[in-house]
Amino acid sequence: MKQYLAMLTALAVCFSFSACSKSNTSSTVSSQASSSVVSESDSSVPDSSDSTVSSSVLSSAVSSAGAVTSQGASSQKQNTSSAPASSSQPEKAQTVRVVIPEGYTLSQIGDRLEANGVCKKSELLSTANSYDFSYYSLIGKLGSSASRCYKLEGYLFPDTYEFYKDMKPQDALGKMLKNAESRIGGNYSYSGMTTDQVVTLASIIEKESGNVNEMAKVSSVFHNRLKAGMKLQADVTVIYVEKYLKPNLTGDINRYNSYYNTRKCPALPAGAICNPGKAALNAAVNPADTDYLYFAADASGNYYYAKTYEEHKQNLTKAGIIEGGSMQ
Repeated sequence: MKQYLAMLTALAVCFSFSACSKSNTSSTVSSQASSSVVSESDSSVPDSSDSTVSSSVLSSAVSSAGAVTSQGASSQKQNTSSAPASSSQPEKAQTVRVVIPEGYTLSQIGDRLEANGVCKKSELLSTANSYDFSYYSLIGKLGSSASRCYKLEGYLFPDTYEFYKDMKPQDALGKMLKNAESRIGGNYSYSGMTTDQVVTLASIIEKESGNVNEMAKVSSVFHNRLKAGMKLQADVTVIYVEKYLKPNLTGDINRYNSYYNTRKCPALPAGAICNPGKAALNAAVNPADTDYLYFAADASGNYYYAKTYEEHKQNLTKAGIIEGGSMQ
């Protein structure tokens, strides 16, 4: 019995060793398999040597890309710096402010515009007659007349204007004509007279009256003489011909004398002798109620009025004026 138990114990021990051996073998196989899985799983990650190569290649690529980018930026910067600078906006045209006083003639306006760099006087004068300004209603109503020297005289309204430097003459003239359209237009009327006749009379009043307060009386003298069929005999019309027409004419410079010199023409001249302002225009259509047919003014600005020629001669003496140089 004891021998039988001993045998069983020995067998048990043998089985135990065998199981341990199998367990170790299985563990080893499992460990190898695990090691193999891990190795296969990590195979996509480069080893130290591959990592060095890849790192070197990556570094080289980055370095190369950086160099190209840097060179491109540098080249772009050089191109930018070498490109000529350009303004984002065109240069603004230069303007100049010009005052056209009451009573200025076209010739005087030409002098002033040329002095301010707007346009040349010679071009302004020629354009005034050659360019078609008939689309302005005041000018369109004038028609054409060989006896009239400057068609636009009287309609370049006195004012302060903003002109461009080196402006086209027709544009400079147009600016003033446009102003006249609104400032004169149909604002001034007198029974039996056209607008052009009113403007022409106003231009004479403008030149004869140095004092605005005398304009209505001076106007009455001219209205009374026109009604009586008398020549106006205004000295300023002679001055206009001699000073502002003849110097700008070629050929027969005397060809307008009989049309503008009111010692020769029977009534109003062929056109205005200057560009009158508002006060003179008002006086032309609102003359004072008088019987005066004559007037004279001295060097101090005093005015003398008379109903008869005899009274007028006495006034001439008072004013220190030679008789032949005034109304008769």
